[in-house]
Amino acid sequence: MILGNPYNFSVFIKTIKEWNIGDEFCLGVLLFCIDGNIFPKEIVTATLRCEIPPLKEKLKNLVTNERLYNLQKDKAFVEIYNITIPEDISIDNDYCFDITPESFEDENCYVFAVSNGNEVRIMAAKLNYNVKESRHELNNIEISETFMAIDELNKILSQLDMY
Repeated sequence: MILGNPYNFSVFIKTIKEWNIGDEFCLGVLLFCIDGNIFPKEIVTATLRCEIPPLKEKLKNLVTNERLYNLQKDKAFVEIYNITIPEDISIDNDYCFDITPESFEDENCYVFAVSNGNEVRIMAAKLNYNVKESRHELNNIEISETFMAIDELNKILSQLDMY
């Protein structure tokens, strides 16, 4: 099932019967398409019953922040990443902009969303993890982004509710 516009923002979701022994986990595929780019970059197994409810909650409760919404793409992404995963371990993680499903994180793909009250800006990137630094590299990253009306996002949410 494709929810939304793949050339803007869409959610691809499909239960794969052959991957499921029973109805407990609802294993399948979960992908985002942002500005025509697919995340994560390869197919991974998603536990849909565990990933869809938090995704819906995150999308329903987007944070409004005009400054981050209007910031240059690479600066906005890095700042939101640092809010989500601070370099200083004494600072608590703040996931208020993070809409990344768990299966995406396993592939080092991060997706952030911020609103200006009328529209939503969604940014995603596949990052390289530096084991030595215990942190993702944030220089020269390729970021996909899109902007959409909150009404468009609400249509996707209502379709997710039916899934």
